[in-house]
Amino acid sequence: MKSTKALPKFFGLVSICLFWIKPVASAELAVSAAISLKESFTEIAAQFKKEHPNDTVLFNFGASGELAQQIAQGAPVDVFASAALKQMLNLDKKGLLLGVSQPFVRNRLVVVVPKGEAKVTSFEQLAKVKSLAIGNPKTVPVGQYAVEALTKAGIYQALQDEKKFIFAENVRQVLTYVESNNVDAGIVYTTDVRTSDKVTIGFPVPANYSEPIIYPIAVIKDAKQLDLAKAFVTFVLSTQGQAILQGKGFLSAK
Repeated sequence: MKSTKALPKFFGLVSICLFWIKPVASAELAVSAAISLKESFTEIAAQFKKEHPNDTVLFNFGASGELAQQIAQGAPVDVFASAALKQMLNLDKKGLLLGVSQPFVRNRLVVVVPKGEAKVTSFEQLAKVKSLAIGNPKTVPVGQYAVEALTKAGIYQALQDEKKFIFAENVRQVLTYVESNNVDAGIVYTTDVRTSDKVTIGFPVPANYSEPIIYPIAVIKDAKQLDLAKAFVTFVLSTQGQAILQGKGFLSAK
């Protein structure tokens, strides 16, 4: 018969080991991102979590201008991804970024109409619509790009004088206005069209009608989850992250 005298010592050692084993700490990463990135960043987060199973990515999607204002006012954000360089540069000038922001994708503008309605296939036809939805150019990059394009096309002033603009608080609201037939047409990103089966593309806006639509990403200087924030940005820039973004219709930043 085997002796059991060593059992108390064995269990004592086990207890000591268990006492010193600490559970892996979990972290919550706060990411503020342009709402046009919603589907792609949600998928990126799911893949990112496979490498960081104990951590959670919390998103705040919205208009880039509004998100930048929140960060400038001290909102607890670890990573910011903007739909335009302007908002990121403003934060950089205020010393709110850690290092330099990095461009990670590009996008394009398109004119869309409600599905089943007559197509608007040119700027000349667009000038004749009764209502046109664009993002509020004060805070929404897609609205800023739209104003540039309409000005280049020579129809912005006429549309404004005739009060045809319906301003939206973000690009997805523009899309909703078109989907619900509340406007005759809208200007959105090509990636947004892929999220809806209720709109039809009238025509693509020429790329040279606005400044390049470049999306930058950066870690915020006061990030609470600094290492995790850096890892997330690295993942977005990685081959896997880029494949997800391009699968959603974004163009390479290069």
